[in-house]
Amino acid sequence: MNKDKNVFLTPIQFTTIMTSALIGGVLLYLPSEIAAISKQDSWLSCLLGSLYPMYIVIIANYTCKKFPRDNILKLSKKCFGKICGTILNFIFISFFLYALTTELSGFSFVYTVYSTPFLKRYQVFLITLIPIAFISYKGIKTLGRFHEVGFVIAIFSIFLLLPVIKYGSILNLMPVFGSGFTNIIKGSKETVLNYAGMEMIFLIYPFLQDSKKLLKCGIVATAITTSIFTLVVLATIFYLGVETTQTYLYPVLSLADSINVPIINSFRFIFIPIWAFVVIKCISTYYFAVSYALNQSIKKISSQNFTLLLYPLIIIISLLYNNTTMQRDYTNKLGSIYLIFNLLFISAIAIIIHFKKGDNIEKV
Repeated sequence: MNKDKNVFLTPIQFTTIMTSALIGGVLLYLPSEIAAISKQDSWLSCLLGSLYPMYIVIIANYTCKKFPRDNILKLSKKCFGKICGTILNFIFISFFLYALTTELSGFSFVYTVYSTPFLKRYQVFLITLIPIAFISYKGIKTLGRFHEVGFVIAIFSIFLLLPVIKYGSILNLMPVFGSGFTNIIKGSKETVLNYAGMEMIFLIYPFLQDSKKLLKCGIVATAITTSIFTLVVLATIFYLGVETTQTYLYPVLSLADSINVPIINSFRFIFIPIWAFVVIKCISTYYFAVSYALNQSIKKISSQNFTLLLYPLIIIISLLYNNTTMQRDYTNKLGSIYLIFNLLFISAIAIIIHFKKGDNIEKV
């Protein structure tokens, strides 16, 4: 490990980091994507999709019991050898870089269209990445404290939207199971992509103060994320209806537009900055994951230096997404590939550890 090797996270800090890795910009458009498939039963797809992060948590808990101080990068080399393990590790690391750049790109589209049209996308990148890079540079403990404090704000941003429910109709959610079980399953596949990020647990579980609480932390993080996803989808469809939800690029913003606050011209201008904080929390998690993981693979360069080196690279990659449609298209295609790889990679390590009984695994 790097200089953070003697630094540990409290269970609350660990849980909030994992929650932040899952909850990001996807909240704004999640309802429209699922509603196109599962219709009024989209909330059921959200619940079903949570099986993926739960599986990740269970496997992480198993590997943690066997090797509580070895993250997945070290276990990969022990299981597959130095050469093959290193290659697989870099693919795994690239997932977090991909997630970081898609989140940042999506964030810039929302801000330049709905909040600060006078700014260029690269200007949004430059400004946004400064605090994110600083948090990553300071290390895992700063990241944990940041998420611990910011968690309350993230939850608050969700509940700000709930007053619009009084204008909705329960008929928009009827009949339950009306879309058909097949469509609910198909919709859950879409939500699984949005639950990607829980893989972060394999990188940082050695930092958990009490490794015996890993399973509990993971379950709580999954439960919180599932509840938020389900609540947002339910509220959006309840208020807008299935057909209208599908027509909006960012249907959740329409909920913010519908809230009337005296004196304030549009509640959207209050909601977006709060939502931006949620996205910044998510991006900072991925930024740390990439810089820390690269340091674990190339020890001659510190994670702090990688933080600085990544700054221009992230901006360049994020600029490659020319529009929202392109960004979402890459998210669906690359996201599916990474999800399958991560699932196979993590499962293979757990299986090898099980059959080799842990102690017989090659030492590196």
